[in-house]
Amino acid sequence: MQIPENIRQGEDGRLLLVGGRHNVLRLFTGETRPAAGTVETFLSNHRQRREICAGRGISFSQWVFPDPITFPGSLGAGQGQSVLRAALRDASWPDDLHYPWDLIAPYPERQLKTDTHYSPLGAACLARAAASAAFGHDDPDHFAQIVAQASLKSGYRGDLAVQCDPPPEESRLVLPGVPALQSASSGLQAGNNGIIHLIRSEQAVSERRLLIFGDSFFRSMLGELARYWRTIIFLRTPFFHSEMLNAVAPDDIFGGMAERYFPSVQPDAERPHFLAWPLMQGRGTNPDPGFAELWSDLIDSRALATVTQ
Repeated sequence: MQIPENIRQGEDGRLLLVGGRHNVLRLFTGETRPAAGTVETFLSNHRQRREICAGRGISFSQWVFPDPITFPGSLGAGQGQSVLRAALRDASWPDDLHYPWDLIAPYPERQLKTDTHYSPLGAACLARAAASAAFGHDDPDHFAQIVAQASLKSGYRGDLAVQCDPPPEESRLVLPGVPALQSASSGLQAGNNGIIHLIRSEQAVSERRLLIFGDSFFRSMLGELARYWRTIIFLRTPFFHSEMLNAVAPDDIFGGMAERYFPSVQPDAERPHFLAWPLMQGRGTNPDPGFAELWSDLIDSRALATVTQ
């Protein structure tokens, strides 16, 4: 198998992202460190987001998703270290900042060997933890029933596998989908920032509305989060966009990022208006069927014109 330079095969056979613009291997082995001021910017953003949400009666939490290069068996013992934990070693750790390493790293079935993201079972465990953190919901029996219905599917090729020749395959446990789920994306034609993904889940355990500012990790979890939230608005962005709050009127807000993005954090004050992302990048959109209907039902477009501090 030919493996590109930005990927390495770990000791346990896992494909690992080691290069790319984030220089992943150098970052997680401590060869390079986040720039001066990164921790201060991250914590300042966190405090401001929390205060905005508290003033509106919205629950807020921030999730940083551990990079698989830190999991046991990926590199040699002690080589892959958490960038977030190292950076915040001397800072106070907010109680609404979640780094779910313990939920994923010790469990191979919650991981994938050919993808930078977690397995469907890992996503289910994280969604359960997120619902517990946001509004105290936890039903172990119901969760066990869902997991008991999982089936083993072969032939999966993750986002790292498709870069290899020939692309390796793996098997993974796939959980049953949420019935009567409506899901549609804005269909950004290239790139990531500016993607909108809307979900309505009539059989969710709550009627709560969730707004997510995050990346592909949270997006890969949307089907599992839909077991708990009636409405989900996912906005692909590294920032917290307070200008969207009036239009969405969420009960809960999650901020999320892959751990390798931590050194790239910028102040929320430098954000563009969220809806400007495609225009700034010169990229078109081709919305999924049903997107316009969901947008009209879930988003108060007139409220987008309301000034929000």
